[in-house]
Amino acid sequence: MSSLPPAPFSLKAGMSGLSPRIVLSVVASLLFLLAASSVNAASPSPSPLTREQVYAQAGMAQNWVAPMPSTSLQAAGSGMSGEGEKFLVQNWATTFHQIQIGGNDISFTGDPFANAPTATVASSPGASSAGSVGVGNSTTSPTQPQQQQVLKLDYPRGSYAPSIGPIPGGTHFYAKPFGDKTPFESMMVSYDVAFPNGFNWVLGGKLPGVYGGTPYDGCSGGVQSTGANCLTMRLMWRPSGSGEVYAYVPADPKSNFCKNSAVICNDQYGKSIGRGQIYFQAGNWTRMDMIMSLNKPAGNSNGTLQVYRNGALVIHLDDIPYRTSGMVGFQGLMFSSFFGGSDSTYASPVDTSVYFRNVQLSVGQPAALYQGTGGSIAAGDFSRLKGGTIVAIVVSLVSYLVWV
Repeated sequence: MSSLPPAPFSLKAGMSGLSPRIVLSVVASLLFLLAASSVNAASPSPSPLTREQVYAQAGMAQNWVAPMPSTSLQAAGSGMSGEGEKFLVQNWATTFHQIQIGGNDISFTGDPFANAPTATVASSPGASSAGSVGVGNSTTSPTQPQQQQVLKLDYPRGSYAPSIGPIPGGTHFYAKPFGDKTPFESMMVSYDVAFPNGFNWVLGGKLPGVYGGTPYDGCSGGVQSTGANCLTMRLMWRPSGSGEVYAYVPADPKSNFCKNSAVICNDQYGKSIGRGQIYFQAGNWTRMDMIMSLNKPAGNSNGTLQVYRNGALVIHLDDIPYRTSGMVGFQGLMFSSFFGGSDSTYASPVDTSVYFRNVQLSVGQPAALYQGTGGSIAAGDFSRLKGGTIVAIVVSLVSYLVWV
């Protein structure tokens, strides 16, 4: 007597004898495991990371180390020829071979904080420069350069927003060490910054970052990003040494990005991200690493941002609308630092300076360029889905399998 073949498995039939409480318990367990894995993926490292570790974790492919001179170079002034400005123009791949604003306030000097506590930084991995592109010290891995001089920026008394203030101070220029033909999908900017003891923070000031799109085409000074022209991501100091990321990205004040509790938006100037999550201590070096990855496809709010202070993760967002056009990507260094703010309430009350060293720029893979927004998230690119979206998919799938 032949036996009948086994009936095909049905989850509905298999679970028909289970009470709704058991079914809900199974679903809750799945959601808990998913949530736990999401939290662990976003949790900062329990111990500070070296720059080399941050670089590797971010998946960077190439690195550029800004050259520093071996001897002091003076700023322009009475009887001075602006040696500091000339060095930057000749060695930092500045756009149009010039310093846009503040060349007279640039010099190189010995480290005034050589005996102060310093941040943990990566030792040189001994990487070869083979296969790298750009100018200066370009390598395929991050490095800790051997240098004696540091970059010094001067901010005269009464200076603020050098493009509009009556007294210039600080500097503002763009550099493209990897060239200007190919934008990149991801970018990482790193540097050590030091403020002198007794530094008067006033209301705030700008610190270097990165740009995308066309330099000088907005995305600073109140000229907003359309999503197709440019983007900029800088750091900024605020009163009492607190800090933030200062972004020009195409986000309406009513957008979900601007509703994020970590974001402060207005329609006149840049967006403040993570205000108060960064802290600068006067009299010491602070190492900053900022990593950005484009929203994909363009038009989606799924770009990522991580900021490390002295190797500790302090800001992590994954909902940034960097662009609305697939023709925009991360392009180069935006070295911008001044008091301001757009009015005299931000002006420095005294002559002062800020110091920089270990300036480095890293890039990932070249961005795939295309016209328009590129549609919604590509099939299979689930890495860009947020935890809430994934949870909703799991709930819908389990409900369907149980009841259909």
